[in-house]
Amino acid sequence: MKQFLLFLSILLSFNFFSQKQNQGNTTLELEFSPLGAEPIKINSIRARHFIKNNKALRMSIFLGGSSNPTNTDSGNITLTNNVSNADFILRPGFEHHFSGTEKLSPFIGGEAYFGFSSNSTSSESIFNSDEIMTTINRQRNSTYGLNILAGSDFYFSEKIYVGVELGYGFLYEGAGVTKIKYKNPSSSSLENSTTKGTTSSLNWGPNYQGTLRLGFCIK
Repeated sequence: MKQFLLFLSILLSFNFFSQKQNQGNTTLELEFSPLGAEPIKINSIRARHFIKNNKALRMSIFLGGSSNPTNTDSGNITLTNNVSNADFILRPGFEHHFSGTEKLSPFIGGEAYFGFSSNSTSSESIFNSDEIMTTINRQRNSTYGLNILAGSDFYFSEKIYVGVELGYGFLYEGAGVTKIKYKNPSSSSLENSTTKGTTSSLNWGPNYQGTLRLGFCIK
């Protein structure tokens, strides 16, 4: 609650003689969660470009991942294991804004969803007493979706706004592919393999953002 009150006091400290978007404006956004444990977090970077005063093209992009190597000693040999992942999400869309009020800009729109994820485990082990064999297990998957949107932006200062958004759509997650690869030049008995997944999923229904969108015009 204290974080929320602080957020409101910050808004009130700004000049409320606001100006909404115009044709040619470009905006950038981040997500603001005043009631959460992480008040400011970025799940993606979203940019919008207004081709008209009331029409905007939007694009959300996320690219991230991690790599966590660990070393273990086995006699005089050091073995390395590594767990890594990477995610890429692209969400192009369109917004149509209505007149609203001097500060409020409600809109409807839609966006597509394209996602790709990769999870990989690389592990080393001793092979033939004195060689190191590396086993790589990599899982890849793709996700597709379409979402109908409704939301609103509130310009509490010139070219600075907060927004909320909800939608209705579907999301399809493919079955994915798992590849196992062995690296050891002296071994001919272990063969690389590729296995297609057997389970996919399709989800649809209403959805919403549990955070406020905090944005500003950069042009």
